Amino acid sequence: MEAFTLPFFRAALFAILVLAGIHSYLGFHVVRRGVIFVDLALAQMAALGVAMALVFGLHENPIAAYLMPLGMTLVGAASFAWLRNQERRAPLEAFIGIVFATAQALVFLVLEKSPSGPEHLKETLVGTLYTVDPKHILHTAVLYAAIGVVHFLLRKPLFEITNDPEGARARGRKLFLWDFLFYALFGVVVTSSVRIAGVLLVFGLLVIPAVAGLLTSPRATTALAVGWTFACVASFVGLLASLHFDMPAAPSILVSLTLFLALHGLVLSMRPWRRRRSGTGTGSAE
Repeated sequence: MEAFTLPFFRAALFAILVLAGIHSYLGFHVVRRGVIFVDLALAQMAALGVAMALVFGLHENPIAAYLMPLGMTLVGAASFAWLRNQERRAPLEAFIGIVFATAQALVFLVLEKSPSGPEHLKETLVGTLYTVDPKHILHTAVLYAAIGVVHFLLRKPLFEITNDPEGARARGRKLFLWDFLFYALFGVVVTSSVRIAGVLLVFGLLVIPAVAGLLTSPRATTALAVGWTFACVASFVGLLASLHFDMPAAPSILVSLTLFLALHGLVLSMRPWRRRRSGTGTGSAE
């Protein structure tokens, strides 16, 4: 295929497959926990950190340019872990929405003072998939692999808290500590992902494949397998479409994910109908 001869396309494809792998898994936890917009809020916190690094002239320093958004996401992680205990008074989703809207407003205010503000604002939304350095993608892949190992080693308490938080609390799990660990690792992933794919696609990769998997089966292993496959296929098609129609990569992939989800839902909705029809036909023949 001609697209694979283009170095920037190969780099973007590698990036999107790396992001799809970790985000589909984290998205499963997010959707099952019912905190759908926590990823969007943390991604926006990371974008705020990027904007602050730009305004303070630290965006050329790779360490400072990473630590600023990471610090902002860790503030969000600690806040969301603590706010779980306040859910009896107000839903956690309400606090998440407040954090997202405020962080978005602050990004606009901060970048308003920068001559290149509009361009950087666009980057925070749609990322730089076609211009990202392949070495940066490789470093990100190594980081995500390390985070994946941590999640694998701690899978029992993390899945326990995701599936039954009150039961986990009754069994002695320290929900604040485990939630902070989850959101902190989540924040590390989001910080790197926003710099590559932008806020919008990060949200799409976290939620849409997870929803596709859970629509297919409530079992974690099946849902994760479907989510990973779904994310990779839909992202690849979206990336090809962006190249063919000369459109931005991240929005094209996000639209592709949504269209694939609609098609996936349609196919799933036909399965009971087919069984009922088959059963009716068999009964009348007998």
